[in-house]
Amino acid sequence: MSVSDTFQTRQYPEPRAMLRLIKPITWFPPIWAFLCGAVSSGIPLGANWQTVLLGMILAGPIVCGMGRQ
Repeated sequence: MSVSDTFQTRQYPEPRAMLRLIKPITWFPPIWAFLCGAVSSGIPLGANWQTVLLGMILAGPIVCGMGRQ
């Protein structure tokens, strides 16, 4: 066996393929569920709008990313 001295450059997938795999259309239910939970918690959302917005942005990709494809 011999070790090759050449390295292959890393090729990234096409953006369209990545968009198809992460399925952003399925993000709406987790985002809606997070927002409903935030509203029903009784905490004033005006003072914590950054946290609510961050949670809404992350809820979809994280929840859907943990599911099977």
